[in-house]
Amino acid sequence: MVISPPPSPVELTRTPWPVRVENRLGARRSAALVDGLIAIGCFVLFTGPVLLGAADRHGSPASQALFGLLAAAPLIVRRRWPIAVLAWITVVLATAVLVGVQFTPYVSDAGLVFPIAVYTVASRYERRTSSWVTVAAVLTASIGALIAYVIHPDIDQDAVQLALAIPAWLIGDATRTRRDFQRRAREQERQAAKERERRIRAEEHLRLSREVHDVVSHGLSMIAVRAGIARMVFDDQPDEARRALATIETASRSALTDLRGLLRDIRVTETDTVAPAPGLADLPAFVERIGHDGVVTVNLRHEGVPRAYSPAVELSGYRIVQEAVTNVIKHAPGAAVTVELIHRPGELVLSVHDDGAEQPENPVGGAGLGLAGIRERAELLGGEATAGPGVDGGFTVRARLPLGTDTATPA
Repeated sequence: MVISPPPSPVELTRTPWPVRVENRLGARRSAALVDGLIAIGCFVLFTGPVLLGAADRHGSPASQALFGLLAAAPLIVRRRWPIAVLAWITVVLATAVLVGVQFTPYVSDAGLVFPIAVYTVASRYERRTSSWVTVAAVLTASIGALIAYVIHPDIDQDAVQLALAIPAWLIGDATRTRRDFQRRAREQERQAAKERERRIRAEEHLRLSREVHDVVSHGLSMIAVRAGIARMVFDDQPDEARRALATIETASRSALTDLRGLLRDIRVTETDTVAPAPGLADLPAFVERIGHDGVVTVNLRHEGVPRAYSPAVELSGYRIVQEAVTNVIKHAPGAAVTVELIHRPGELVLSVHDDGAEQPENPVGGAGLGLAGIRERAELLGGEATAGPGVDGGFTVRARLPLGTDTATPA
């Protein structure tokens, strides 16, 4: 037994032939081709039997062929001039009945040319315009048939054009309504896509702004504080000045490394390896580095069982602590800082408190973006952050980061 191979994906998704024809000819040419075929079909199906003698109708073959062509040919340009085509066909039908020429096998030269023209007008114009144009065309054709009945009593006449126009107009109006709805839906989708893209870009700009601020602010704040100390003790305490300069060198190199890593992450592609973002596990090294710099002393404490949180919680927690400690360095150098991580089943609480050292004579200024960035990071995770004077003096920054659906497991 021979088993035929399964069809390939190309065969299963083969493009329908009308779509292939439209793609090859273009939308305008393919539409003209369709309309040409419709015009030929109307002439062949309705005037052809009369010319071949299959139906005994009034009029000479030449006049029948002429009126048949005059009625069917305008359908070729029905999309370009819908109202003009309907008016022309109406005049041709009225003239044919008035002169007593029957170019279709049916009463009052009934056929498809008139309803097709009515459909085109209804599908191309708004309802008020298309209804008035259709009513005018039907009245003209009906009045012509009524007059012809008086002039040629031996030729039957009826209101067939009215019977054909009503369903044609209803179908055309429904087509126009559906097309307008689809166009509005596509426009709304485009607007929604633009809005999503704009929002994504805004969120990305905000994220980059926070990251640049958090990465650079700490290092520059340390450099500014230690540069001030070096300037003040340069003559009297050269060893302390050299220590301050060493701290400046270390802080500047660290800030430069962090900034390069951030720029590398911005330019990273899907095939590149992204550098791991800092997390709560990096806080001990951060605290040790701060203590070595000697500007402030930091004590890190945990309450509850430390856990492995989601990357978003890990990064936000680290940045919040980093920014809070940086604020202490800028505004209260020499203070003792307590960093506390409270691990709860449904949330992580971060607390950074300083004991309120004396304000420096020339504090390092800021744009106020640090605390705002802390609040934004907490709110993005559905949490909150507060900052203000502590109960026993000093200043306290406290942030609550809900875990939500993130999986937190004991570390």
